[in-house]
Amino acid sequence: MIALVEKFCGTLLGTHTGDALGMPLEGASPGSIQKNYGQVREMLDARLGVGTYTDDTEMMIALAESLVRCRGVNGADLAQAYLENFNPLRGYGAGTRKALELLRSGVSWEEAGKRVFEQGSYGNGASMRIAPVGCLYSRDLEKLKEAVHLSSVITHAHPWGEEGALLQAYAVALAVQADPWQEIDVDHFLASLESVLDEGSPFREKLQAMQRLLPGEPGIEEVVLELGNDSRTVTSVPAAIFSFLKNAADFEETVVYAVGLGGDTDTIAAMAGAIAGGFHGKPAIPERWLTRLERGAKGADYIERLARELYDLYTDFYPHA
Repeated sequence: MIALVEKFCGTLLGTHTGDALGMPLEGASPGSIQKNYGQVREMLDARLGVGTYTDDTEMMIALAESLVRCRGVNGADLAQAYLENFNPLRGYGAGTRKALELLRSGVSWEEAGKRVFEQGSYGNGASMRIAPVGCLYSRDLEKLKEAVHLSSVITHAHPWGEEGALLQAYAVALAVQADPWQEIDVDHFLASLESVLDEGSPFREKLQAMQRLLPGEPGIEEVVLELGNDSRTVTSVPAAIFSFLKNAADFEETVVYAVGLGGDTDTIAAMAGAIAGGFHGKPAIPERWLTRLERGAKGADYIERLARELYDLYTDFYPHA
């Protein structure tokens, strides 16, 4: 058996790994990736160096720090954590940048996200960082839903932005609680995800598309046509979940596949890496990738320490887990 603490480490380090593998190819088409690289199996040089992370991992770090510090989601503290960790060189999306600017100007954490665009942002910013919530509340769906709402609304107040974060968090939770030595029951996994969606949710169509695609061997172009690969949460979250379910037996194959979908490669691979890391645990992440990950004050070693602190908090919440 894989110790649960290793699954927590796998989730957070899986986010960093997928983020780092995908970052150099952000915005590339699947065709250009295939033509120039075939399958991307090695860390490439990126704008901040080999193995570095983007806003995806930076915001995940902020969320994990705040969860540990406050023993749960505290909106005011979390907003401050996002601000304190903010590094514009990491490549933040327009909606998140605007929300952070509003927070810095004194707008409350409850209101900032609502002022981003007309109805709030439905980009994938809330989804890409949500993995720590999926770990901590993997045994309690109601608390998970509440934590997703509080952590999302600060920057992504649109219902789709939050629902995408919920879908990603629950996928992580299901993976963390699953036995990696047993084959994933795809139908049950998808049905569980569908159970948390609102009626009329655009994510329902994506889950149904996965149901059609998974039994066969669809080409990358067909998958992208059906699911999408851009930075909207309604496309990137399904793409990440599909990448995992299509390659659930192997962490490396999951992340390589996610990068191969093109588009928002860093975020799709970060989210796929979080799910696969939660399922398999840290030992499944290739050592050649782990050794290339960013170090420094808030690098891979710090991320693993946060994961272990998050696990300690989990054991306080669920002492008989």
